[in-house]
Amino acid sequence: MKYWFCAWFWLVPMFAHAGEPSVLVETAPLGKASLNLPVSGYGTVYSDPAAILNVDEPRAGQILRMKVDVGQVVRKGTVLYLFSTDPVAASGYAQAESSLELAKSAYRGMQRLHERQLATNAQLAAAKKALEDAESALRAQQKIGSAIAEESVRAPFDAVVSSVSALPGDRIQPGRTILQLAKRNALLVKIGIEPERAAQVAQGMKVRLLCVFDSGCALQGTVGSVHGMIDPQTRLVDVIVNPQGNGLLPGMKLRGEIEVPRGAGWVVPRSAVLSDERGSYLFQDDHGRAKRVAVTAKEAGAETAVVGNFDPKLPVVVLGNYELQDGMKLREGKR
Repeated sequence: MKYWFCAWFWLVPMFAHAGEPSVLVETAPLGKASLNLPVSGYGTVYSDPAAILNVDEPRAGQILRMKVDVGQVVRKGTVLYLFSTDPVAASGYAQAESSLELAKSAYRGMQRLHERQLATNAQLAAAKKALEDAESALRAQQKIGSAIAEESVRAPFDAVVSSVSALPGDRIQPGRTILQLAKRNALLVKIGIEPERAAQVAQGMKVRLLCVFDSGCALQGTVGSVHGMIDPQTRLVDVIVNPQGNGLLPGMKLRGEIEVPRGAGWVVPRSAVLSDERGSYLFQDDHGRAKRVAVTAKEAGAETAVVGNFDPKLPVVVLGNYELQDGMKLREGKR
């Protein structure tokens, strides 16, 4: 009887262990791959400042009629506005013409006197200089268009009207900007990224551009420049991207994913990584027991790149992990 009791005492733990619940899981080995972890941010399409033209008037006058509005697409040769030259500016051209005729007449007369030795070389040179000055003054008046009473100002290239700063009837002083034209398809994208990631981004890196409101819209681009300061409004660092392809319009909202090479790293299927209030984690199969490991996870294409204190030799649980707790017994299913 005594020996029977001792045998039963030793068998109790064995029965208890045999009845321990287990979870059916599927596992996969940790993999190593060359990683391009994206630095992402949101931004806006805008016109390249180098491709914006200020349309102004070099002479005084009046806007007779405005033919375009902000945002309008115009082709080369499209009439932008009608402009009437100010009478004072027109009189300046008439005076320049009259001065030139007088200078020509004076020079011819001085030449005849010089031939008769009735005028000195200095007098002939002065007359010639006066003629040249009169010709230069007339050319200047012609260049600013003072001889044109009314003009139809046309677009010099295909563009979008980005701003209009004058109205019909406005009196215009020389040099005042009437409107701005932005060349079509000369666009840039400004993306804001976290300051901590800015040092990882460099000129020439590839960028994937995704339209915020259209999941099917995707373009490629390259990093043109990285700003060296934090935007005071967004608290982000701006990255300027040169987009490739057509279809973008100024003001569109985009998401940019900058491919930052990181070298080789550990990757797992996306289903292996879970998260809770303690952060991201995964389970490894530690000789039939679930071992929870905290990780830092980043999407890397079709998989997830992970960094953590895991054992690279142990497989990770990819299915059934939602039911697991640290230390639970595992039984392997077929993959």
